[in-house]
Parts: sequence; C-alpha cells; structure tokens
Amino acid sequence: MNSIISVNRKFMELTPKELVELILNSKYTKGLEICIDNASKEEEKYLDDLVFELKKHNLILQVHGNSELPLDKQLEYLRKLEKYSDYLNQKIAITLHSLYNDDKEKSLKETAIYMSEIINNIDNNKLVICLENLNDIPHYDRLEKEYIRPVVLNDENLYFTYDIGHEIADFGNITNLDNYMIEDIRNVHIHTNVAGKEDHQPIYKNDPHWDRILKGLEFLKVNKYKYNIVYEYDLYACHGDNVKEKVIDYLNSIDFVSERY
Repeated sequence: MNSIISVNRKFMELTPKELVELILNSKYTKGLEICIDNASKEEEKYLDDLVFELKKHNLILQVHGNSELPLDKQLEYLRKLEKYSDYLNQKIAITLHSLYNDDKEKSLKETAIYMSEIINNIDNNKLVICLENLNDIPHYDRLEKEYIRPVVLNDENLYFTYDIGHEIADFGNITNLDNYMIEDIRNVHIHTNVAGKEDHQPIYKNDPHWDRILKGLEFLKVNKYKYNIVYEYDLYACHGDNVKEKVIDYLNSIDFVSERY
C-alpha cells in the first residue's frame, strides 16, 4: 500500500517543484491525488507543470474529479488525463462522487447513467474510474457505501474508492464490506473527524478515532489491498504558520500513520 497526499488549490502558493521537493523528503509519501477547478487556466497549468515534476521523480498521480461537470466537459478532461497516463507510463485512478439530487433513488439512477457514459467513452487501460462512498453533510443527503454498491458491482470497469474517514464521520462500520466490494477497491481515502470541526481533519498522535483508523488499515492489509491510500486532509487544518510549514506537518502525519501498518 502506497501513501499519497491530497492536493488542491490551497497548495498552489508553492510551485510544483517546491511541492514535489517537500514530498521527496517524506519517508512514506509516494505521490499525490490532485483536485483542480477545471474552469481555471491557472490550475490547469499548475497540473501540467506538476505532472512534469512527478515524471522526473517517478511519483504517483491520481485525480479527484468533479462529478458536477457536464458529461462533455468531463470527457474532455479525462482525455487529457489519458495523455498524462501515456507520459507518466502509469494507470491513473480517478475518484468521482455520486451525483446529488433531492432523493437518494434519483441520485443513484443518475449516478449509474453518468458513470456508464464515462466508462464507455474513455480508455479503461489508462484510467481507473472509482466511485466514492460519501457521508451526509448539512443540506445534502449523500450516497453511502451501501447505496453505491449496486452501481459499482454492475459495471466491470467501475471501481470503488473507500473513504474510511467518511465512515468515521457517520459512525459507520469500517469493516462492513462484502468480498465483492473489497475486491473492487482501487483507492482509499483516510482522514479523521474532530467534534466541532469540519470533516477531513489531519491524524495526529492520540487521535480520538485512532483505534478505528488502525482497524480500517488492518482490515485493508488482511484483505491484501495493494493500491494507494490517500491522506485526504484539509491543508488549513494542519499545523504551521504558512503553506510550506502546513505541508511539512501534513507529510509528517502521513509518515506517522504509515509506519504503523
């Protein structure tokens, strides 16, 4: 299992070269999963430059996509990622959320159609599309792992991003997955939840959910999970007086957890 960091616009005060240099100082971090605003030319350029740095150091690229993109825009972005796949000589895992609607059954139906259209129009040898289990947030009734299960299992080219942090936030049962869903896990997100704060908190020593976090990681290990674990933190929740210090703290947390499994 490789540990990787989750990157978004909050990191972009650092140049891609500076960011990668910090990642290289981490003992366990082997790459990153990035989320960009597809309407931003600056963020697209940042990704281009970042891919160049990842290539130089043989680091992993994953992408957290935006399921709110219209299908044509989504496919345009994914075709660009196929080119990155060729350049990096690696298969790229793409995590997508289920679609939101005012009814879970409608969300499920629309999600299945959207994912099917994507998978039928991309090169599945270059990209791995993974649907993520979500937790409920204010004003949104989102799809948990039990709801997305039939969507994942009904398409042989659709896989599962298992977000252990969302299970912690919803007090779910981390190990409550059948063998079919376990076999379809191609990506994992992990973070913690702290009372009175937003989701996606960094994991530190004496974390209130430490036992559950370790249980989730041990569950993956026992079931021979061999893909990546994304430490999906809010950068601004990390310790430090500036972005560089916060990224270093983020990477230290990844190393702290990674050396325990």
